Amino acid sequence: MSSNSLDRWSAPASLTAGGLWLLIWLHQRAAHGLTALNERRLLLGLTWMDSAKFLVLPLLLVSVGLASLCFRRKHAGLLGSAGAAVTGVGLALLTLGVALEFWSFPWGSYAVAFEDAELARVGGMLQALASLVFAAGLVAFTIDLVRARELAVWAAAVLVLGGLTTFFLTPVNALPGVAWLLLGIVLWRRPSRNRPRRT
Repeated sequence: MSSNSLDRWSAPASLTAGGLWLLIWLHQRAAHGLTALNERRLLLGLTWMDSAKFLVLPLLLVSVGLASLCFRRKHAGLLGSAGAAVTGVGLALLTLGVALEFWSFPWGSYAVAFEDAELARVGGMLQALASLVFAAGLVAFTIDLVRARELAVWAAAVLVLGGLTTFFLTPVNALPGVAWLLLGIVLWRRPSRNRPRRT
């Protein structure tokens, strides 16, 4: 995907990622319940673990927005380049961890307990570690973007907090969805200065 295509699709992809994440969050609140006790309800025939299977979609979509930020600096410093690379690796591992953590559960059933699923435990450990790598990468990446005046300090803080709160996904937190929506709004309101103008 070219930098122009990334820039064009970055805002819609990030906004969609945020919206999907928040829909999953709402479903899980209804199916799991509001406390640590799993209330084992079905909503639209789906368990909260079923809706968690769809988390890979917003994670893939937000990668478009984050990749677009990479192209906003033609000459990124060492901090920015390293931060972008760590962010990308962390997000890829996070997506893989989520798939391993939730895709092994049968649809529409609580017959397999979360604690009894070996693949879910492995995926959960990978997902938790990857979220820390993802957040650490975002810290370095967004510091570089703030220095280059491509991102406001408050927006960078929300993005980092959104990345960090992907650590616990059983059930999910709403903050990553808010962070992805914010990223989409920022990208929408401030197109890349590197995008060629139409004549």
